[in-house]
Amino acid sequence: MTTATLPVLTKKDFQTDQEVRWCPGCGDYAILSAVQSVFPELGIKRENFVVVSGIGCSSRFPYYMNTLAFTPFTAALPR
Repeated sequence: MTTATLPVLTKKDFQTDQEVRWCPGCGDYAILSAVQSVFPELGIKRENFVVVSGIGCSSRFPYYMNTLAFTPFTAALPR
């Protein structure tokens, strides 16, 4: 049985070219940096990650991650 070797990923592999635009001092910067640092250490292919965001400022999170992403609609939409 042959096992495939996964490519070595780095934090940079999970960053995008989008300018991060949160308020100065926002904790989202630290969370984004931590997630981008931890993902490469998990040994999972980049294309197997999906980032699901919520509402508010954190909904920008997928734009800053070089992964698949999903921002669901919320119940706050007009009916």
